[in-house]
Amino acid sequence: MTKYVDMSMTKFAEELASKKSMPGGGSVAAYALTLSNSLASMVANFTTGKKKYAEFEEDIQNILEKTRLISKKAIAMVDEDAEAFLPLAAVYKMPAESEEEKRSKDIEMQKCLKNAAIVPMNLLRLSLEVLDLHEELLIKGSKMLISDVGVGVQMLKASALSAKLNVLINIKDIKDCEFVDKMSSEMDRLIEEITERCDKIYGGVLEDVR
Repeated sequence: MTKYVDMSMTKFAEELASKKSMPGGGSVAAYALTLSNSLASMVANFTTGKKKYAEFEEDIQNILEKTRLISKKAIAMVDEDAEAFLPLAAVYKMPAESEEEKRSKDIEMQKCLKNAAIVPMNLLRLSLEVLDLHEELLIKGSKMLISDVGVGVQMLKASALSAKLNVLINIKDIKDCEFVDKMSSEMDRLIEEITERCDKIYGGVLEDVR
């Protein structure tokens, strides 16, 4: 399978628009987080070396290093989401006529659903790392690019809320109550923190640009 990260933006959009199960919303959520991280990097790149922000130079360099590391993880999730769906799609096609076939299909289904839920959950965890950078850039980043911090957190918020949907659609049919409760609890906590902080940062950006 051709990796989506190797496609042009136009080709990826065409694949997304076609009558195919992949790529889907999960891949879009991962790409949105990648773009949010890239905006944080851009703001930091335009801040570094400026006399006006010299007191933050070390912090800005740390932000740039973090964005480089996060970028690799986030962009990889564009394909990881699709790869996690492949075995799940295969299970749906498995025969389930005899009792043995039904049991075998159910076991595989439960395993695949768990794996499919893990990717968007990891996306939520990574979102916090990107959010930390935007929060820092609101104070330490170049004011000439403050609007890009605002765009960055809105992309991040959209990514997180989209990831939530992908967690929910997978865990709703999982029979392991302990796994579901653990995932749901962490997801709710992350979403609450991410949305509240994104809104606060966006509010700070609005105050600066008005």
